[in-house]
Amino acid sequence: MKRSELRKIVEDAYVDLSKSKIGDTKIDPVTGVKSTLTAIDPETGKLTWDISYEVDPQQVYEKLSELVEYMSGSKIDTELGKIKEILKNLKNKTSRLIKKPAK
Repeated sequence: MKRSELRKIVEDAYVDLSKSKIGDTKIDPVTGVKSTLTAIDPETGKLTWDISYEVDPQQVYEKLSELVEYMSGSKIDTELGKIKEILKNLKNKTSRLIKKPAK
């Protein structure tokens, strides 16, 4: 292991506890895994997280949007065009699941 790699691991391991509060929630933008800080040990600084592997409708919508965009060149009368239309319908249905922000 290179010294620079070790330094990166050590830096990643450090967590500023003054900025961490119980109830803080993070959602991984790639996987959609939601983690909520549930406890901080005052003696050791150990953090306890509640991990939720639920499917995030927003991420499903974004992935479907990427697929529809990727297939935008498909002609409607081809098999790929039919699949694109199915994906567009799924994207529209998924958009209804996403909570709209309160005004």
